[in-house]
Amino acid sequence: MAVNGREKMEILDTGANRVIEVRQATRYGDYAMARLMRGTRDKVFRLERIAFCLAVVPLVLVALLLAGFGSGANGADLTRLRISIPGLGSSSYPLIMAQKKGYFRAEGYDVELIPMAGGLAVKTLMAGEVNLTSAGTVVATLQGAKMRLVMGFIRQLPYDLMAAPEIKRVEDLRAKKVAVADRGSVTFFVARSILQAHGLEPDKDVTILNMGRPDVRYQALMMGNVQAVVANFDGTGLLEPKGFHSVAKAGKYGKGFAGSLSVMQDQLEKRPDEVIKFLRATLKGTRAYLQLREEAIKITSEWTRITPANAAKVHELMSAGSLAADGLLDRETMEAVILDAKDVTGVKRSVKIDEVFDFRLMQRVNEELQGWRP
Repeated sequence: MAVNGREKMEILDTGANRVIEVRQATRYGDYAMARLMRGTRDKVFRLERIAFCLAVVPLVLVALLLAGFGSGANGADLTRLRISIPGLGSSSYPLIMAQKKGYFRAEGYDVELIPMAGGLAVKTLMAGEVNLTSAGTVVATLQGAKMRLVMGFIRQLPYDLMAAPEIKRVEDLRAKKVAVADRGSVTFFVARSILQAHGLEPDKDVTILNMGRPDVRYQALMMGNVQAVVANFDGTGLLEPKGFHSVAKAGKYGKGFAGSLSVMQDQLEKRPDEVIKFLRATLKGTRAYLQLREEAIKITSEWTRITPANAAKVHELMSAGSLAADGLLDRETMEAVILDAKDVTGVKRSVKIDEVFDFRLMQRVNEELQGWRP
């Protein structure tokens, strides 16, 4: 029997051809010749298949042996792990470092990082299409989604409001367009807080456009489709050499964070050991980024397609305290984020921190990795 699906497809093809041949043969009174031709063809197919197997199977066996049968460090088969991420920026650095350094593989996972718009990233987690997401989930949780944020990446708001050359100050954005990821994203909250602090109301004085991934937003600014965009460390490094400039830094307008890991509540409750593996690999990625400077710059510049010089600047900013080496967030930041999300969603009831955040497993991983170095 052939390998999965192969012979079935050939049988279907042969069956279809047989019907055609029988009909043709009946029409022309040549049924016997049709059977003879079909039998000869089938024998040729079988001989070709045998020869193919004799030639290919040894090569496949050798490849599997060399690859360790696709196994992790402990020899077990790798499990596919799909993570949705809101773009290729600094808020995904812990994950890309963990992937490149083999920390997920050591936990038994073949990880796939899938860039997509933040709102879509959250929906794919809710639908079970991915195992976890690094997109913001606070708004979705307040709206009833059964998920928990279990790890934080960047403790500060690593964003600038980057504007076109003709925009000299925030007030110049009146009647102009600003690009954000989507309404539930950190970028929206950043844009809103900056605009309101300068007397401008989103959607009234300034048009806010939901444009998804960072690269799409930056392209919109460069093409003149919008006059400003909320950009992370990487985006600022990409846009400044092209003549765009910062008119406001998010950190001056409020508290918040960027980048995180969230899982469904059911997974957290029923399979906590699985979540611990995710967290352990990712925290190692965070610490590898902080401690292996040159390697981190090389990996992240290739990942985000910024120059090594800009990647070095980002590393300097992240290493100055922005990137959470323990994956935890302080209470004041969590409360501020919940308050913003309540304002946007219109939720009036009191929302407890543990309805949104759950760092119990993250704390366990920190205890386990005390003294660990990449």
